[in-house]
Amino acid sequence: MEQLTIGALCEIIRQSAPKIYNSISIDTAIAPKKYNYCYIEAHTQRVEFKTERRSAAIDDSIATNLHAIIDSNDTYVRIDKDFVDDFNAAPKFSTEGFFASTKKKMDELMNGGRSVDHHDITLDTEGDKLSKRQFPYAIKAECGIVDCPNCKGSGLVEGTDDQGNTVSQLCPECKGNKRIGSLSYFVPKVVEKNISLTLCLEGEIDDFPLSAIKAHIDERPVAKRMLAHINGIDKEDFDDALVPYIDIVRDKTGEDNAIEDYYYRIVTCYTFTYRNIITGELKKGVVVNPSQSPEIVLIGNGSSKIINRMKDSAKLVSRFFGSIAGSAQRDKDDLKRTIRLLIATVVADGIVSEEEKQSLTLAIRNIDILTGKEREELAELLSEGDTTFLNDDDFKFHNVANRDETLARMQEIANSDGLVHENERDLIEKLKLESNV
Repeated sequence: MEQLTIGALCEIIRQSAPKIYNSISIDTAIAPKKYNYCYIEAHTQRVEFKTERRSAAIDDSIATNLHAIIDSNDTYVRIDKDFVDDFNAAPKFSTEGFFASTKKKMDELMNGGRSVDHHDITLDTEGDKLSKRQFPYAIKAECGIVDCPNCKGSGLVEGTDDQGNTVSQLCPECKGNKRIGSLSYFVPKVVEKNISLTLCLEGEIDDFPLSAIKAHIDERPVAKRMLAHINGIDKEDFDDALVPYIDIVRDKTGEDNAIEDYYYRIVTCYTFTYRNIITGELKKGVVVNPSQSPEIVLIGNGSSKIINRMKDSAKLVSRFFGSIAGSAQRDKDDLKRTIRLLIATVVADGIVSEEEKQSLTLAIRNIDILTGKEREELAELLSEGDTTFLNDDDFKFHNVANRDETLARMQEIANSDGLVHENERDLIEKLKLESNV
């Protein structure tokens, strides 16, 4: 969305959260700052390859399967797990000094793992995902069959019996199998990662709870496939809004993924500066998702310099309260009635200006004869948004002078915008009629 002005932001706050709007004083001299938070759910699958090498004396069944691998036109040949189990169960044969060139080659390849091109193998899938169970693949160039070097492929060697006679006996190396087989293979391992994170390229808002962003996310997000490199498919189709975040996501999920599915939402936020009307502290607020379903988050931050500027605009009303508290208004109950009626007059038309809130709040905070709790209770009435907090006792002043001065001040407030609202007029008339003085 386009950059909002502070006026537009104030109007959004007023309409979406009138009680909050009436309980704070927004500094309209400070322009709002825009932050685009991106909530991301990433579901990735990566394939790792663990290379294994076995050498054993092999029987006819194993030899047949091994010949099929050697005669294949493929670089990597899919094999059954049962074949691997049979090979591992065959009599082991030491490769020291044998298959020397193959062993050296294997040692180099196994150092740090193997890089296998996905296009050279077919990965097993379940639905649109990679299956956790993958078939092993033999590496054709590193498989072989040779005659047993000990018996020269006969399966027998000469030996002596207990009487010292020369006899033929099974070769102790190949156990009579005649052949030695070498099998190199790898098993694709599917590694899944599911993460969720909230990122903001414009920097973070201090003390801003990210839960406020998640509250504006769909309850059941559906991820979109944006990357796939499996079984001959080459797809990389990332949404433009997501592209700036991909490298950050891959720091957590890893590189070279076979599949990447993403769900994301951009939630725009605007910061503003406000003053708490009870404590007078300057703080920071955030409007989350202003264009759709605005939420107001109030957080702590601010500057005392802004408070000083606000005090200047409150001098007139502050002097008014001060004069009542220090002279004619000796009755504390009448003073509280005056303040409650002035606040009611301010909120009666449903629109409370920043200056009105600032002036009244600072004036209330400066009345020494009230306790801190009494000042807070009165200042909180500004957030009510209507006059329902008034009761009959608020119109029954003990002192005529106090009543008359309150009436005069209520009329000033009502006339300040050039038009007396009906609700304001009703309050003034009620005070005239119902006062028991």
